[in-house]
Amino acid sequence: MPKLLITGTAGFCMNNLVRRAINDKQPYSFVSIDRINSDSNVIYSNKNHIFHIADITDAHIMDKIFQFEAPDVVIHGADESNMSNTSSAISSNVLGTQIIIDNCLKYKVKKLIFISTDKVYGQLLTETAAPWKETDPTNPRNLYGASKTAGELLVKTAYQEHGLIYNIVRLSNMYGPRQSPHRLVAKAIKNILENQKLPLYGSGLNMREWTHLFDACTAILTVLNKGLPNETYNISSNQEYTNIEVVQEICNVLESGHGLAEETEIRINPDFRRSMDSSKIKELGWKPSYKFKESIADVCNWYKMNQWFLK
Repeated sequence: MPKLLITGTAGFCMNNLVRRAINDKQPYSFVSIDRINSDSNVIYSNKNHIFHIADITDAHIMDKIFQFEAPDVVIHGADESNMSNTSSAISSNVLGTQIIIDNCLKYKVKKLIFISTDKVYGQLLTETAAPWKETDPTNPRNLYGASKTAGELLVKTAYQEHGLIYNIVRLSNMYGPRQSPHRLVAKAIKNILENQKLPLYGSGLNMREWTHLFDACTAILTVLNKGLPNETYNISSNQEYTNIEVVQEICNVLESGHGLAEETEIRINPDFRRSMDSSKIKELGWKPSYKFKESIADVCNWYKMNQWFLK
């Protein structure tokens, strides 16, 4: 049975990805890596899943894990999205990615899947502008987007120079269970349940595409099993809402909190709108299954039943 190594499995998306892959009986054995911090999820325990506590920026430890585990395929989802510590973010997202690439080459990994973001594109300036396609140029407007763009370029360079087979997966905004309360949906649920004010930049008029976590996971697994070599895939739901619309929908579900949202000082250069065209991955047989306004109730109920997670 081929071995799949996943980085970042204490985080929101990758934690749920390994759960989904094992529960769906994907034909792999699983090993994963993450460092543990205050935002970490509970690591999924399963007889078919080996977990290593490690930092991807530690070249020596990464070398030993790759040598010992000898993975066939790597999904690299570990990154630092909190930009308050610039050096840590660049170290994780750029240096850490290069270390993963180096080990993929050294230990002859058959394919590397790099998890990226719609932030690499920058912003759309109008509500009617066409969603981005994978062939559109990248133009990041914040440090996180820039660091993920750098990671993409490192992966592509490894293909050009050394023949490393890869896929790049660009994710949109996600929502679902086990998300950090620093993120909008989980934060809104937490603040409403606790009757706390919810600050929103610019009255919450920024537009985002909202993809259910489970759809994102099935998309990544589709790329794992069917993705064409050296292709990039947008993962999106084609469901766009402003941040204030998202919050108000959560208020409607929880029947509370409608007056808690308040405008806060706008941060520098927030992206007005982000939207991606996901036609390319649909050609592989994937399509989103969850509608935001239908599924947000289940998400809210999960957090209500698991309020310990929001502490």
